[in-house]
Amino acid sequence: MSEHPRQATTFAVTTLGCKVNQADSETISDQMNAAGFIQRDFTENADVYIVNTCTVTHLGDRSSRQLIAQAHRRRPDALLVVTGCYAELNPQAVSRLPGVDLVLGNSGKDDLIERIRIHMQEQASVSEVEAEASEENEATDHQTTQTTGRRSLPVLPLDTQHIGSDGGISFDATEEEPQPDNPSRLTPFEPQRAIPEQARERVFSRTRVQMKVQDGCDNRCTYCIVPTVRGKSRSRSIASVVEQVQRKARAGFQEIVLTGIHLGDYHSDDDEKQDLGVLIAALLRETEIPRIRVSSLEPEDFQLEWLELWQDPRMCRHFHLPMQSGSDAILRKMARRYTSDRYRTIITEAKRLIPGVAISTDIITGFPAETDEDFEQTYELAKELEFAKSHVFRFSPRQGTAAARMKGQIKDEIKKARSQRLLELHDEHSRLFRQQFLGQTAAVLIEQRKHGVWEGLTDNYVRVEVQGLPEEQAWDHTVVQARLDTLVDDGVQGFYLGLLPSR
Repeated sequence: MSEHPRQATTFAVTTLGCKVNQADSETISDQMNAAGFIQRDFTENADVYIVNTCTVTHLGDRSSRQLIAQAHRRRPDALLVVTGCYAELNPQAVSRLPGVDLVLGNSGKDDLIERIRIHMQEQASVSEVEAEASEENEATDHQTTQTTGRRSLPVLPLDTQHIGSDGGISFDATEEEPQPDNPSRLTPFEPQRAIPEQARERVFSRTRVQMKVQDGCDNRCTYCIVPTVRGKSRSRSIASVVEQVQRKARAGFQEIVLTGIHLGDYHSDDDEKQDLGVLIAALLRETEIPRIRVSSLEPEDFQLEWLELWQDPRMCRHFHLPMQSGSDAILRKMARRYTSDRYRTIITEAKRLIPGVAISTDIITGFPAETDEDFEQTYELAKELEFAKSHVFRFSPRQGTAAARMKGQIKDEIKKARSQRLLELHDEHSRLFRQQFLGQTAAVLIEQRKHGVWEGLTDNYVRVEVQGLPEEQAWDHTVVQARLDTLVDDGVQGFYLGLLPSR
């Protein structure tokens, strides 16, 4: 991989799915740039399009297909590469989509650039053969072109890149899509399942970086397809993470987000005794990155002693801890490895030890055999814990999972009614959480200008529209001080007070 393309070859990456997929796409972009390719927005013309797909729901599958078709329509002769979870789960179906040249599952991402190189070289050889044949006016020209001009390397061999078996999984396009009933505008923390008009790649390229430190999952939650497409749990070494964070800090990034499919199961690959807490302590000690944010953690992994690390102001006061249900009976059916009491203890202690901490969560309503009593237990626990943000999902069966085969499926009207009660509770709690900070001064990391207003995030998950910023400069990637004045939508309107003093 030492050679650069002989001419400026452009590429574009777009991403569907979780923060781990976003981290993978950032790595792909970095490697492509280092190899001499020139990056473009996904909405622009490019020589190579890379679509990093999602399959956590049927919506992810369908959205992935739409992005693939979008790239093919924009430039039919471009090299179209499909990777990610949908490519891992169902590579043969992906390879049959119009325009697709290469299909690489998650384990094939490491070889992605090399595969692109090989394909481009083969296509160049084909072009040379066709040119020579044309010049010589050979009678077999048409036959030669048809024989050598077909797409090469459509799918990596399944035994080298495919974890599951798509042959045993069928998909019904008419099934209802599981998705939050209250999607958020806080994109850095939201799984991106819908198709955007603009590309998602590198939106926060010098503001925050998704740092994948763990991949895969050994759990088998009965509603989840992710372990099938991500494989077993494995982690990076602490030394390699520290080195990468140091480089990102020198490059001007303001925040890293530690991500993983099962982040709480992080154990350094060179020492299983070193867990997530040891990693965070090393980052605080050995790097100068201004902000460290931790993405979703499973309650069964959470160690209360980790909370002491959040006494350092560089740690963002935000935890995403999926509750899913407040009923122990339903948690057992989901194969979740914690109880409602354990979950309550974690949230209570986090709020006690970290003033102003934001706790966000996921809740599934209408899981098979969920009774009225089960739901009331969920509602009462959510009411008690007052989450800053709740992502409310109505259960929808994902074929290939155990929950899809369970008896006692809940009627849609019951799911909808239960969901509505949780949504109303969320609206109340979200407002109360943001309201407590009005009149205070907060550090806001500016990320983008939207509808004529600069906006960004506080460390504790509050979106702030900052008024009064001088117009003579761009403010993205800058940390400013703002007075929080008024509630707006799912955020707060603030007024610029000045730059954050240097440490």
